[in-house]
Amino acid sequence: MPAALCDFRFLRSNQPLSLYFFAVPRLCLDLLGCWPREGGKIPWRALFHFLVLGIGVATELHAGFVFAQNKQLDMALETFCPAGTSAVTLLKMCLMHYYRHDLCYVLKQLKLLLYRRQDQTMEKRLILHQHSVMAARINFWPLSAGFATASTYNLMPLLLPLLLYLQGSQQDIVWNMPFNMTMPQFLLGAPFFPLTYVFSGYTAYTTIFMFAGCDGFYFEYCVHMATLFQSMECDLRAYFKPYQRQVATLASDGEFEKFMVALVRRHNVILRLTHFFRQRYMIITMAHFMSASLVIGFSIFDLLTMGGNDLLNMLLYMVYTVAALSQLFIYCYGGTLVAESSSHLATAMGMCPWQLCTPRQRVYVRLFMMRSQRALTMTVPFFCPSLATFAAILQTSGSIIALAKSCQ
Repeated sequence: MPAALCDFRFLRSNQPLSLYFFAVPRLCLDLLGCWPREGGKIPWRALFHFLVLGIGVATELHAGFVFAQNKQLDMALETFCPAGTSAVTLLKMCLMHYYRHDLCYVLKQLKLLLYRRQDQTMEKRLILHQHSVMAARINFWPLSAGFATASTYNLMPLLLPLLLYLQGSQQDIVWNMPFNMTMPQFLLGAPFFPLTYVFSGYTAYTTIFMFAGCDGFYFEYCVHMATLFQSMECDLRAYFKPYQRQVATLASDGEFEKFMVALVRRHNVILRLTHFFRQRYMIITMAHFMSASLVIGFSIFDLLTMGGNDLLNMLLYMVYTVAALSQLFIYCYGGTLVAESSSHLATAMGMCPWQLCTPRQRVYVRLFMMRSQRALTMTVPFFCPSLATFAAILQTSGSIIALAKSCQ
């Protein structure tokens, strides 16, 4: 792994463009052995982390169902929230491995489209730089929120006994696990308890780095699509710029047709690549959105009903809620960036002096404007990632909270 990723240089705004390219997803996924690469061999790190996360999900879900059967609803909700996040993350890990060759192809195509030297201008490089820095910084937010959540969960069982010890209540000290998991009894006593505790905490960090890498990959792809659409706008403005103040027709029909054909071909490449990527991320996106309302609603419900009992519980559910919201936000914001930037192409063409075109040239202009008015979306069955969807899910989560509170 490049040292520049380990010291977080991608958070600065004065680094080379190549450093920002999928910086946070590469950092997270490479640690777990899940970064898309060519070749048929799966790294041993990936198999190890799959086993760790699989055991964690199975034991957490079993513990949650046991609490639910015993009608301990508070404990069941407390268990199912992290268990649900881990289960969806395990699905993401499996699909990232399954589609690793396809995602590697997407990365290669993006590099070819973004870093073509023959048509790079200062304006395009500035757009690419701004978007790359934005992607790195926004992707770092879910990683930071998730890391804070995992650390809070892992430190809580240590801080509570410490407080009791400082208060002189050693007889009341009870050692608990960071997460509610069904474990064999011998692993919960000496001398294995410290190892079991470390394993439980490690499953949380595996979940955090996996979802930050997978979700960050999606968001960064969307940001780069927005970059490509804005680059096409730059080409449109550059082509029409010499004619802004001239009352004359444009270049010959042949030259104009050549320019429009090249523009449409680039548009087609972007559309095909996005369709290809969207198909590979369809199940991941659906699973994330289907679980989002429940996880956010139950975590906020836990915060309202149990978080007020003490400061540590309140801190725990606050950081968990922020992490869950940040996961969902980057999907929705990424979808909005793609849709708005793609539809803005028609506006950019309309603002050019197309009235100077010949009748034949105007046909090309109108066709391109009609084509661009249909926004490219990251839609999957039942869901369209956008900020409007984000607001709707928050509203649904509020309904879950209201229903749960009325049933207390």
